[in-house]
Amino acid sequence: MADPRQENRSFPIPTRFSGTERDQLTRAAEAAGVSRSDFIRAATLSQPLPPARPRRASRPTVEDGDKLALALSAVGRIGNNVNQLAHIANAGRWPELAELQQAVSDIRWMRNTLMQSLGVQDTAPTMERKGP
Repeated sequence: MADPRQENRSFPIPTRFSGTERDQLTRAAEAAGVSRSDFIRAATLSQPLPPARPRRASRPTVEDGDKLALALSAVGRIGNNVNQLAHIANAGRWPELAELQQAVSDIRWMRNTLMQSLGVQDTAPTMERKGP
């Protein structure tokens, strides 16, 4: 028999619960080691609960959300910078050394800022970022 979790479940059935009911359902599903959906499915269709799923490792906490947001917005601009450098190279020219150094500096700044915001202690000192 195929693993029921691998079935294509493309028909959602919206159901409303009160906050208390949702909390009760969540606790029961967690105690059984299954998702709320698996728990509801087993109960309503008179099926046995599926095997408990292994617990996920907890995610690291973000120590400085402002730094993380700033770094993530800077990461979003990397594509534009790389595209500009590629355009220059495709035109048969070589980017100015200052442009390449700035790109390297920006990437290092983003990495260090991300690492600091995640609380990683062994990063190099944060470099001052030049420009916008």
